[in-house]
Amino acid sequence: MEIFDLVYASSRLRFHLVPGVDLGETLRFLDTHFWVEKPDMLSTPLATLRVTPLRRDVPESAGESVYMRKSAGEFFTIAAKRWREIGGTETVICDRTQTTFRFDQTERHIDVEIGSDGWFDLVELIRDLVLRDQENRGAVILHATAAAHAGEVMLVSGSKGAGKSTILLELVEHFGYQILSGDKTLVTEGERGLSVRGWPDYPHLGYATIMKYPGLSAIAGISAAAAPEGHEFSPYNKYAVDPAGFRARFPSALGNGSWVPRGILHASIGPGENTVVCLLRQSVSERVQEFDTHDESAFSGQHADWMRFIPDRRAEQSEQRARTLAQLAELPAWTVHGPGDLIELPFKTPGVRLGN
Repeated sequence: MEIFDLVYASSRLRFHLVPGVDLGETLRFLDTHFWVEKPDMLSTPLATLRVTPLRRDVPESAGESVYMRKSAGEFFTIAAKRWREIGGTETVICDRTQTTFRFDQTERHIDVEIGSDGWFDLVELIRDLVLRDQENRGAVILHATAAAHAGEVMLVSGSKGAGKSTILLELVEHFGYQILSGDKTLVTEGERGLSVRGWPDYPHLGYATIMKYPGLSAIAGISAAAAPEGHEFSPYNKYAVDPAGFRARFPSALGNGSWVPRGILHASIGPGENTVVCLLRQSVSERVQEFDTHDESAFSGQHADWMRFIPDRRAEQSEQRARTLAQLAELPAWTVHGPGDLIELPFKTPGVRLGN
């Protein structure tokens, strides 16, 4: 049996793999931000996952219908069935792959029977476990992308469809940045100020963004003839992009460390002739309230209770969270309006050239 620890920041998961189980695709997806270590027997893991191949089929009608993940795109939606067993063990079975998770909260064990093509189910479980653990430790989870350069990070916030991914790729394509995070970013309070960590995401990009950058349409498998109606600034016409090809096209920062936040770009792109970047003039309290609207807590949301293995202890970290948000609100910030073509940056970054 193979045993190893999978680590993200202060969160540690222990894996026991029976012979014949291959987690290569799951680990390749996560390795931008997680790392594998020999088991640290002096540390108590968040959970021990015992992984075996799928042993049986489960009737489709069994259990209560839940969603591990619900998205506008079918690719990212994971529907499942859930029920409680004698002794309090809870079981979740993914509809599409039959991948099975059996949660024993008392023993801190999760038995995993992984089905064919079940690698993404396991990714979702790992991400959900770790996000909840990080929040219980005081991390703020922002719905924001992050671009890294020279040890510093620019955050790009905004509502769904506001252009966060476009601005992120502009920083990478024209100004020498690297992708640290494509959808969620974790911010914590450290001894020397704020600390930022990236998060592994499956690229989910709009049609116009895909067509904007040479070579990206081929990676996404999308042609110009497939343009959906009203695609230009739509939050809904999004496509899953192969992560391996995406990483080869757009360089990524090594994500298993922490970074210092440099500032925040608030994306709100849309029709217009020119992209306009303006200094944001809001009070600290107004900006804190804005951050709260972009909170990406794994404990909240319509389908957040699909898994109850990690109890919600965020209230114990409320003071730390308030301090973190207040420090975030004091960072330099700019709004970005118009089509989203960055010609120059509103701040100086050593060694960075201007865009086209």
